[in-house]
Amino acid sequence: MKRLIPIVAFMLAAVSVNAQNCESIVLPFFGYDTVQMEDYPVEKLMQRCWFSQASFYESDTIPAGVEVFNISEVREAYGTNYLPQNYVVDLTTLSYYAYNFQSFQMKYRRGNVTLCFSTPSSTHPYLVLRSIEDSFQLASEMEAAYYQDRD
Repeated sequence: MKRLIPIVAFMLAAVSVNAQNCESIVLPFFGYDTVQMEDYPVEKLMQRCWFSQASFYESDTIPAGVEVFNISEVREAYGTNYLPQNYVVDLTTLSYYAYNFQSFQMKYRRGNVTLCFSTPSSTHPYLVLRSIEDSFQLASEMEAAYYQDRD
């Protein structure tokens, strides 16, 4: 029981941090228009946030059979700037909607393709972009866990 208390405290802190970052994660979806975002249903905002969070993970190795891109090939969704070669990944604030990750995924006919980006300046040298299917599945699981915890 004593070991469970720190784990529960950590999980609550993680949920709190994620909720605080959801606004910044989802804001690019609205073209950085806070008024438009405020008019959007909260449940849908959370779904978009969970999808973005579910889309990425960091890795020390390249998953088998996955194509690797350089992080400097990633461009802002609403701009012309590319991420620098020395980009440092922060999964708590990384937004799927802020960059052209979807265009990388759309190069493939199927929604089940996982991609990888080289991020040599990060703690882990690879940023993995889950397939669209896997991201939706994991986001659904995150949503279910969120609502189960609230009951």
